Amino acid sequence: MRFLIGVSLIICFMSGDCLADGDCPSRPATRQEQTVYGAMHATVNSAIPPAPQDWLMKDLSDAKSGDFMPDCPGGHKDSPHRYSFQYQYKYNSAIRNQAAAAAAANAVKGSPEQQARMAALNKKYDQLKVERNQSRKIRDRAEAGRISDEIKKLSAERDRLDEEIAQAYLAKVRSGQMAKEMSAGIPQHSEAQITFFVNADRAWVPKTAEIVDVAGTQYSYWRSDGETLVLLLGSWETTAPTFRAGLARAAVITKPQTVLIEIRAERQMAERLAREIKLTAIRAQLN
Repeated sequence: MRFLIGVSLIICFMSGDCLADGDCPSRPATRQEQTVYGAMHATVNSAIPPAPQDWLMKDLSDAKSGDFMPDCPGGHKDSPHRYSFQYQYKYNSAIRNQAAAAAAANAVKGSPEQQARMAALNKKYDQLKVERNQSRKIRDRAEAGRISDEIKKLSAERDRLDEEIAQAYLAKVRSGQMAKEMSAGIPQHSEAQITFFVNADRAWVPKTAEIVDVAGTQYSYWRSDGETLVLLLGSWETTAPTFRAGLARAAVITKPQTVLIEIRAERQMAERLAREIKLTAIRAQLN
């Protein structure tokens, strides 16, 4: 939900025409428009970073969004068409569940010291059973009885150790330690999203924004208010508190003029993804 809200907000920051475009009726896209849209989508698909190890990536873009174009009356008819492509990165839940299950299974076995004690008791138990069977074979009832008593004592000791392990496990659960062990090695922020806004012409820059050096961009900055890294491609001008781009108007969609890339993620992850995007390929598509 946070991602959807962020996308809605930044779209409305892009241009004063955004609401008007959204209110326009639509018409089937021409073959030229579909070709340009498809080429841009293919370029972005080839430019996005692969999913990091143990992560999954999914294209959330609407596959049919290039089949229709806004058909606005009056002055809006020649506005450059704005569209977006969206990609989601998520930590693999199967790996998360596997790690959690392994941690839980290991915890119910007890600590390494407890496991060693249990292994020694089990070994002794098996040995005594063999000795008792041998005593019974030679009809040495006294020895068989003595060994049976030892086995009972050993069984009681194993039961006590089982209870000790169970209580230690419950203590871990109550203290929250078990949850920490089950999530060990799993990133705290397990989701990221990259959105490419094509033909954006306005980007808001809050006072808390911090410039981030990402090679291949005209401007790039970190918005801590929404955990968002913003990259601007194309011809942009600084007009605080926004960046603006003067887009040429055309009655039909032609080559894109700008791309605003929004990366919503934990900062280290966001910067990593930003530097892995093949920005040269995207810039080559721009007018």
